[in-house]
Amino acid sequence: MKTRKLLAKLANFMDKDRNVESDELAAIREVLKKLKTKEHKLREKLEANPDEEERKELQGKLDVVHAQRIKGLERVMEIRDSRKEISAPAAATEEQATEG
Repeated sequence: MKTRKLLAKLANFMDKDRNVESDELAAIREVLKKLKTKEHKLREKLEANPDEEERKELQGKLDVVHAQRIKGLERVMEIRDSRKEISAPAAATEEQATEG
């Protein structure tokens, strides 16, 4: 196979991977929005609630929701970073193909 065909196959393969990542990003963003609203509601309840026992329970729930949001944001950043790493070598490869 010629270099161009190999590069085309590689680009096609990467596009499929990118589509899967895009779907995952969209799903994570949707969940993150819901978690953010839930976190705000829990904070409001926590501030408005004077009962110490309920406050401890709400704080526990708030900690869990916050941890889930942080984990989701970290995953979004991982996907974005992997996209940058993939596109940078691909761009360099395309430049080499046009020169040769």
